[in-house]
Amino acid sequence: KQQVDFDWAGAYASRQRAVELEPGNVDALVTAASSAAVLDRSDEALRLSRRAVGLDPLNPGSWQALGEIELWVGQLDQAAADTKKALELSPDVWPGPIVLSKIYVMLGRPRDALPQIELIRYEPERAYLHAIAYHALGREKESDTALSELIAKYPRNTYTIADVYAYRNQYDEAFQWLERAYARHDSGLAQTKVDPLLKNLHKDPRFAAFLKKLNLPS
Repeated sequence: KQQVDFDWAGAYASRQRAVELEPGNVDALVTAASSAAVLDRSDEALRLSRRAVGLDPLNPGSWQALGEIELWVGQLDQAAADTKKALELSPDVWPGPIVLSKIYVMLGRPRDALPQIELIRYEPERAYLHAIAYHALGREKESDTALSELIAKYPRNTYTIADVYAYRNQYDEAFQWLERAYARHDSGLAQTKVDPLLKNLHKDPRFAAFLKKLNLPS
């Protein structure tokens, strides 16, 4: 429902039903929280995520999911603390360093993001986050190089390319790549409404139109 049909409400209902059927299932709670966050139901998303952590406080994935939702709702200091907790429990928790590097950028600490980016084993994500962190540091040549590498080597990573352009205030390019993401049902589109790196686009009327196209509330 979510990935193929962009039926976010339908996916949300199915995941809520999973929680009803098995209230103690941590994975069901985490995915239900994600669906709630996508629909901008931040209080519910946080409640479900915290419930997952409470059920299994040694589960790094639960802490990681909570940290990511806290990033989406703007609770940045808490997001950093909870993502660090996830990484303490398991340095390999996915997508721990990716989320923590984004948190540092949003906190105005892009220099602290750089060591986290080096921990990421997936090269496209490193190029994506380097383009963002270097821009935040005012190192535009390095940002351009990272973005060029991302586009040349990984053009199917349409959503992350749009993310970089949006963060760099290059609106036309950002919307062009969002349309490409839409055409290939890029999984990143689930974050469109809550992604803090897209916030620069919110004042552009094309953003509300794109949310409508995605069946997301504006």
